[in-house]
Amino acid sequence: MKLERITITAAETWEHFTGYRGEITFNSPLGKVQIQVGDALSRRILKECADEIVAASQQVAHELTASIIDQVEAPAIEGPAE
Repeated sequence: MKLERITITAAETWEHFTGYRGEITFNSPLGKVQIQVGDALSRRILKECADEIVAASQQVAHELTASIIDQVEAPAIEGPAE
């Protein structure tokens, strides 16, 4: 079997957050298997990925900040300082 997809989403009602839920999909020549996962397993998966999620978020923030700074030109200073 080959892992096709892991999806984890916030399980919310209109009133409040109720945890996480997910789906893991495996594919093989004989067919597809989908496993529904609850809050506990979803949290374990997220915990395993946490360091990479943080690193990716920091990289995106750095690149967005650098892009904004590169696009903003400082105004020219004209004349002597008073």
